[in-house]
Formats: sequence, C-alpha cells, structure tokens
Amino acid sequence: MAKTIAVAKKKDSVAQKVADITGYSYEYVRLVRNGQRNNEEIMATLVDYELGESKLVKHLEQLIPLDAKRKRYASKKD
Repeated sequence: MAKTIAVAKKKDSVAQKVADITGYSYEYVRLVRNGQRNNEEIMATLVDYELGESKLVKHLEQLIPLDAKRKRYASKKD
C-alpha cells in the first residue's frame, strides 16, 4: 500500500494577523475574506490592515530609492 503524505498548508499571514487582532479563528477570517461568511468587523479590520501595510511599503520605497538598493546590494564580480 502507498503511504499518504501529509501536505503542510501555508497560512495566509494577513488572515492570521486579523484573527489575532479580532479574536476570531483563522479559518473564520479566511471564510469572511473569501466572501463565504459576512462579518463587518473582520472586513473593516482586513481593509485597515491592508491599507496600513501598503502605506508602509510606499513610505519605505520613498526612503530607499530603487537605484541605491541595486548599487549597494549588487554582487561584486572578482
């Protein structure tokens, strides 16, 4: 008989953070995000979290210019 191989599922980090913030389970937050359940508190938290995350990324991109990152971290050829 063939052995069954367990596959580890990678959790969605945003859904996990929102579950931690709101106190609901990860699975319930995932269902709300996919539109299978309706919960205004979770949806508001998801939107706020994703907006805050995108603002942070934009701010970091302004602080670290793309050209400077390439020059500084480019591999040196010997």
